[in-house]
Amino acid sequence: MLSAVTGGMAVAARSEPDYDLIVVGAGLSGLYAAMIAEDEGLRVAVLEGRGRVGGRVKTLMQVPGRPEAGGEVIGGNYARLMYVAERLELPLVPPTLLGPRAGWMYRIRETDILAQQWESHRLNPLSGEDRRLLPNELLATLSHRRNPLSGQPLDAWLMPEMRQYDIPHSTYLREQLGLDAETIRLMNVVIHTDHIDNTSALHELRRYAVGEFNRQRGGGGAFVRSASGGTAALQVQGGMSRLVEAMAASLSGDVFLNAPVFSMEDRGDFVEVALGDGRVFTAKQVICSAPLPVAHKIRIYPKIGGMHGEAMRSIAYGLSLQVHFALRRNFWEEDGLPEAVWTDSLVERFTVLARGPAGEPTSAIAFINGYPVRAFDLLSDDEVARIVQREIERIRPSTRGALQPILVESCHRDPFGAGDWIFWRPGQVTRFGRLLRDNHGNIHFAGEHTAVMERGMEGAMESGERAAIDVLQRLYG
Repeated sequence: MLSAVTGGMAVAARSEPDYDLIVVGAGLSGLYAAMIAEDEGLRVAVLEGRGRVGGRVKTLMQVPGRPEAGGEVIGGNYARLMYVAERLELPLVPPTLLGPRAGWMYRIRETDILAQQWESHRLNPLSGEDRRLLPNELLATLSHRRNPLSGQPLDAWLMPEMRQYDIPHSTYLREQLGLDAETIRLMNVVIHTDHIDNTSALHELRRYAVGEFNRQRGGGGAFVRSASGGTAALQVQGGMSRLVEAMAASLSGDVFLNAPVFSMEDRGDFVEVALGDGRVFTAKQVICSAPLPVAHKIRIYPKIGGMHGEAMRSIAYGLSLQVHFALRRNFWEEDGLPEAVWTDSLVERFTVLARGPAGEPTSAIAFINGYPVRAFDLLSDDEVARIVQREIERIRPSTRGALQPILVESCHRDPFGAGDWIFWRPGQVTRFGRLLRDNHGNIHFAGEHTAVMERGMEGAMESGERAAIDVLQRLYG
């Protein structure tokens, strides 16, 4: 049951804890862990700091076409997500078109370039057949070339022989693939970390190896099929928020909203969990599914020290920002250019979203990824929207008067979100890759940052499953 106001009282010693398990965080990992624990008969409570469930899964209901802020697609190999959707009787459908309807135009070094012009353009830094690769294809295509993780088990990224790739991704691209500085600069435009120099090549290699695995081996279940016979990419009909809301509603225990955790104290026989408003809960076991930068702010006793503590202090999450706009008119019909722009300026991508019932345009969105997002850290959402809109109008004059800001969306700006997903800096996989799943007494950790096999939403589900099993083994042996 959901509750935004009720909760435990500050207590002295108790003969019996309030719950068998408290889950901190009501994202995919926390909710799935709670479902598994309840299936095994545990008394469970979920504490969520936000006023909603879902974490980084969030359908933007107030934006025409209801785009997703995160957690856009259920991949063909996302067996846990498919199982939960089937269990909760949520229809899965092919995804709405995610990108521009007619491809991108490019604005590089203040020069407008159409896709058909790129291969022979003077600003194209590649050679041979690679000149046919469009700028938005460079990061994924070239990073995955000769990928040592390709065809390997999904946990191969943690094997000792892969540590040689735990170096800056830019160094790997330059020294092992022979790419020049301008190609690497273009690959950094839409990096999903903070900067290509500050990202472990092993992180990026794993990202594309997992994607390859899901494309090649997805299958099974009575779901939508791709032409190749595997399970195609899917979405929950009506928005991905329906999935997390249904997961929370399926729980018989308490789900407390607006319940940010201040401290967790392991007293041996139970863990005392205190909220910022003075409420206190107790449980035999705790699963903390908060992102690491958020979990690090929770006072945990006994203190987490050593390399695990260092990992919690130093590991970061990818930076991104979205600005959503209503369309006042079809500006692309005025200048005759493609609807979408990919650019190396402040606004990295700007596109019209066509998510209407018949594929008609519904809204527009601007994306910014990586370290430029930090320029907006001290600005209000209104100021962010104004700056982004001004930049769009500069690079695409036909948009003047055609866009009305609706909202700014950013996991990085969310105090409970910290960023898109974990990214590993050079050397961090070697140092910390095997530590994040370790429990701390009666406190366990979940979240996609602890996943070994999958990434993204399925990684979150994998981690919730593993943490729930850890708790059950701890309680029942």
